[in-house]
Amino acid sequence: MNHDEEDKLRSGTITKVERQKRVKDRYNLYIDDEFAFSVHEDILIRYKLVKGSEVEEEGLRAIVHAQEKQRAYLYAVRLLGSRLRSEHELWNRLKQKGYDPVLATTTVERLKQEQYVNDAVFAEQLTKQRVRSQKKGRNWVKQELQFKGIDPIQISKAIQQIDEETEYRSAYELVYKKYRKEFIIDAKQAQRKAMGFLLRRGYSSSLVSKVVREVLKAFGEELEDEMNEFGFE
Repeated sequence: MNHDEEDKLRSGTITKVERQKRVKDRYNLYIDDEFAFSVHEDILIRYKLVKGSEVEEEGLRAIVHAQEKQRAYLYAVRLLGSRLRSEHELWNRLKQKGYDPVLATTTVERLKQEQYVNDAVFAEQLTKQRVRSQKKGRNWVKQELQFKGIDPIQISKAIQQIDEETEYRSAYELVYKKYRKEFIIDAKQAQRKAMGFLLRRGYSSSLVSKVVREVLKAFGEELEDEMNEFGFE
């Protein structure tokens, strides 16, 4: 409800409470036979909004604000139902939905207290998913966590949990499957492509050199030092 609609709130008597047909947990309130606003079932019960009740303007404003808080909370819970999100992500989505920054902040704080939002857990789980399932390197993961507003200390802890052997095997498998035919045809060209590919996926320059060196060995070739062409020492 915007400020113009709030200004139209007036004291009166609740003459009708009607459950919405499409959204079963929401109710339309009529004051003095005119539609006033709709509320969630939780708000309806909390404020004892029943037919025949007298409501004052100040009380109506409190109800409207409580309803707005409930809407923001339920929207955030639905977002979290699809996947985990960082505090920063959740706050931005609430802002994009049109909620006041202060309300967005209090909503995120409530979800933190209820353990629905935990940036440390989020960072750990996203890191595992990116490395194991998507085979992304630690540089990629670090940048993504930074973009999602994770604290640098939490990012560092999450990155430290990456198993170096797992990261190496993932990178090796990617290169071998993608470029094995090209390594047979033109090892030098395949080396350049493989290095660029792994660097773009966020693997460190040292790991990229190690992986490509081992792949070349499998084809009886040796690594040529071309890392500087990609901007790495």
